[in-house]
Amino acid sequence: MPVMAASAVLFSLMSFLIPFTHSVSTSIIASARFVTGIAVILGISLLRRTPIRAVNRWWLVARGVIGATSVYFFYRGIMNLGLGKGTILNYTYPIFAALLAPLIIKEKLTGDVIAAGLISFLGIWLVVSPGRFSSIGVEGLLALLGGVLSGIAVVAIKKLRETDSPFIIYLAQCVFGLLVVGWPTATSTFAFAGIEWVILLGIGLMATVAQLTMTWAYKHVPATEGSLLAFLTPVLNVLLGVLVFGEQMRASTLAGSALVLVCCGYIAFREKILRLFG
Repeated sequence: MPVMAASAVLFSLMSFLIPFTHSVSTSIIASARFVTGIAVILGISLLRRTPIRAVNRWWLVARGVIGATSVYFFYRGIMNLGLGKGTILNYTYPIFAALLAPLIIKEKLTGDVIAAGLISFLGIWLVVSPGRFSSIGVEGLLALLGGVLSGIAVVAIKKLRETDSPFIIYLAQCVFGLLVVGWPTATSTFAFAGIEWVILLGIGLMATVAQLTMTWAYKHVPATEGSLLAFLTPVLNVLLGVLVFGEQMRASTLAGSALVLVCCGYIAFREKILRLFG
């Protein structure tokens, strides 16, 4: 539990740095994360003198491509929607992880989990629009798609932890991530200030440590419970967005965020809650 919580705090700090990269494209930010991750993992492997072996190759490919795409949409959401709103839409992934896990890895899906998922979509609607859902816009939809993909990636990580180490799982995301964002990165401009290079390095290092600790923790906690602990990240990001960047959070946005968090909390701790009141 503490390891997963630490991972969530690191992800929040990493997200906090993204708005400071004003003149850097989203693809370059993502590439910085992937390149740093590859360098750190290969460095650890050399220091430990232990080879990195891939066991479940097809799942690694799926986790790599899907996870890398979700990272890109997450960064894009923060850059275009703000730290708070962009994070909230992406961090709907525990709902999608809970709903998709029965289809992918045969975890049991119950009626109360389905109900919590449906209620959470009401929360999403309140976050993106107090009126019509159609006003979410392209960027909002892409951020939400990032949440769907992150949910699939979480299920893939849970499956992969049965056979593969955290290092190869994250290495797969980084390697395939460079393939996903390689072309837009190559066509982007690199004419930005030196301090932004330092920030990019910080983003890459924090993301790498956060991802490795999260992946390690998923071997010891259920997918849904781990996803709930990760929800410390959007809570912290909303606060940072308001306090540091002056982002305006409407009452409907805050209410929707709370609704999503409550639903995810129930899904993660439903067994303990049912035992307590059963």
